[in-house]
Amino acid sequence: MSNRLPTAAQRRRHALISAWRGMDGGPILDVPLKSVADLIGPIVAQAGIGDRMKLEEVLGAWKEIVGDFLYQHSRPDSIQRGVLMVRVLQPTVHHALMMERPRILKRLKETLKNSGIKDVRLKHG
Repeated sequence: MSNRLPTAAQRRRHALISAWRGMDGGPILDVPLKSVADLIGPIVAQAGIGDRMKLEEVLGAWKEIVGDFLYQHSRPDSIQRGVLMVRVLQPTVHHALMMERPRILKRLKETLKNSGIKDVRLKHG
């Protein structure tokens, strides 16, 4: 939060608006300014899009994490309570990802340190 005080122009504007509305000067000028960084966290939490933002980060790194072939046949689908759900197209890809699951989880944690992913689950479809 910033401790900036209002400028003379802001004070005049506030006084004019207060007079027009018929109210006292009030503490409006004493409210500290907030930066955008202070507001983003609560807005994301209130809108419930935190997991979707994490999923976008995973989608961006998925090809690098699993390689070209597995990337073409699988897609991260959702993140629910720290579990990444991955949709696969074929049983052979499912098996390959199951065998690589510990390595994929390790690479996810290394690449996306603040993603909060604890497990990877696979589903057909």
